Parts: sequence; structure tokens; C-alpha cells
Amino acid sequence: METKYVQKVIPSVSTKEYRKLTPWDLRKKVLEDFDEYCRGKVATNLHTGIPIRLDSGRKTAQGEAIYSKKAAVIPKLYELLAYACYSNWGARKDKDPKTVIGYYNFKAYIYIDNKKECVRLAVRAMSNGAFDYSVEVNKRP
Repeated sequence: METKYVQKVIPSVSTKEYRKLTPWDLRKKVLEDFDEYCRGKVATNLHTGIPIRLDSGRKTAQGEAIYSKKAAVIPKLYELLAYACYSNWGARKDKDPKTVIGYYNFKAYIYIDNKKECVRLAVRAMSNGAFDYSVEVNKRP
């Protein structure tokens, strides 16, 4: 019988420096933090063994809703992707480019302002072997 994978490391962050930023400034900060903490790294997920290359923070910064909790998570994104628990596989969407195969969906926990929060991570599998990510912070674990 296979043992259940449990997230072994739960990082901690604060939203203090992000709370007073405008949405435009939050997007800029996400890109800056991504460049400083993530760009060029490969996070190998311990649950699946999938190597996730962190090439761009643009989708997180510009492609979706932005809020202080989401921005605060970016400096810990590498750790979250490495320790996240695999949830399920999502099929390619009709609007996706033909190079998208589908999505690995993960769940990870992080302490944000000393409260345990659940982070949903979608990792897009591409036909060239690359993996992209997106991130959302839930209000409740």
C-alpha cells in the first residue's frame, strides 16, 4: 500500500510590505520578487518528481487577479512547488495554445501572517517538455 504524501516543509510569509501597494505596484513587485527569488531555478516536486522550471512570473503578475497574499507567496514559490502535494490532472482547455498538453494541479500550505493558508498551484505541461505554473491563494485551507 502506498503511503500518503505529506508536505514536509510549510513556509511562512508576511503581507505587511504588500498591503498598501496598488494593484499596479503589486504586479511590479511580483515581477521583481520573481526575478530575485525564482528566475532560472528548477523546482523538482518531491511528490511527483516533475521538474518545474521557473522562467517567468508574468502570468501570475499580469494574467490573473492580484492581491497581497498572492504577491507575498512569490518569494517562497520555489519551496511551495518543491513540497506541494499532487491533486489531479486537468485536460487542455480549448483556448489554450496547441502546445499545451494539460495541467498538473497541486496543493500546498503556507503560513501567511501566522495563519495557515492553502495555495493552489497549476503546472502547465507543454509539448516541448517545459512546465509553466500559476498560483492562487485560497481564503481557507
